[in-house]
Amino acid sequence: MSDAPKEYVLVTEYFHPDTASTGQLMTDLAVGLVERGLDLSVYTGQPNYHASDAGRQPHQETHEGVPVKRIRAPQVSQSSLPRRLFNWGVFTVWMVFVLARDRTADRELVFVSNPPVLPPAMWLLCKVKGWEYTYIVYDLYPDVVAASGHIREGGVVYRAWAAVNEHVFADASNVVALGPVMRDHIVEAAGEDFDPETVEVIHNWADGESIRPMEKSDNWFSQEQDLVEPFTLVYSGNIGANHDLETVVEAARSFQDDPVRVLVIGEGDRKEEVVALAERYGLRGDTVRFLPYQDLEALPHTLTSGDISVVSVDAGMKGLCVSCKLYTSLAAGQPVLTIAHPGDDEARLVEAHDAGQVVRQHDVEGVVEAVQRWRRDPDLVDRQGRNAREAFESNYTKEQSVDEYYQLLSEAPRVRVEQPLGGA
Repeated sequence: MSDAPKEYVLVTEYFHPDTASTGQLMTDLAVGLVERGLDLSVYTGQPNYHASDAGRQPHQETHEGVPVKRIRAPQVSQSSLPRRLFNWGVFTVWMVFVLARDRTADRELVFVSNPPVLPPAMWLLCKVKGWEYTYIVYDLYPDVVAASGHIREGGVVYRAWAAVNEHVFADASNVVALGPVMRDHIVEAAGEDFDPETVEVIHNWADGESIRPMEKSDNWFSQEQDLVEPFTLVYSGNIGANHDLETVVEAARSFQDDPVRVLVIGEGDRKEEVVALAERYGLRGDTVRFLPYQDLEALPHTLTSGDISVVSVDAGMKGLCVSCKLYTSLAAGQPVLTIAHPGDDEARLVEAHDAGQVVRQHDVEGVVEAVQRWRRDPDLVDRQGRNAREAFESNYTKEQSVDEYYQLLSEAPRVRVEQPLGGA
């Protein structure tokens, strides 16, 4: 048995310079782990998502001390679900062939649940190669796909996928969940013989150095978009199948004659539907405004350009994912309007820290009442905004989360810190 330290490989579809949330988080994680002394390299693809100006990247390079290898898999623009399915399949198959040629004996793979076909492929590869692996669950499949209506829960595809996933969970050295509710779902989905101790809750994070609370009057983006005076709700991120923005647009009808604005920044499969809804009610352009993704450099200003941050999770997604937008909202130091099931990870976190208000999906009147409460009580806005930033600094910084990953992977002595939400 060799005394050489174990080599780790982070397999991710997205990595710098991709600016998708997964790409940013995986870049932070890789750089942080290498800085802490872990022998880790990254296998990824060419930038494809939110990085159209990045151009083609070298096949091999070093990014902030991290060795990066990019496979040569062909890709198409991710403008539709069929195109994403093509990219997912080609990326996964190509990655399997590349890693299958690796002759390193003592190796551990680290991979996320996106693309959804990647975990079963990496599990099978590791079985053949005798490697260990750590599985980071960003989205719990096949439940997310079923909740989005693409497959039928309990159908043949669902049952086959779920059966394979039981093996993926069972054979993992570590499974990482993003919250305690998600952890419970994983334990349930993994089957009766699964060891719950395999699952560790490690939260995602945001860049708390660049994203900091900022007064609207000092924010050039707020000034540019005429948001300094009106009471403004800001949603920034993917407008996809798992996000309930219709409830916010419906609620905006009650504020057409008031100085209240809703700003939606981003793109996604459901953007056209949300825009059409705003147009139907005559809200677009005044009460509800839509902007495309902004440059990454503008993020500290776009996220703090309003009074309230919006985090929305669609119905049926309880415990299946944890919105990355939650952590940027906390870092921005603004109250969070959380549209989610009251028992979901996002809702429990916000309520535990008194960092905003929680409203169920499709509860239009609940959103109206939440906004009215904030408008009547500026002190509440200030207090919950301070609570949000304090919660972020105490629990959800990049340094804290990367430390937890390092301890998990390096098998260093674990120091469990009791946090709110049942030890999350």
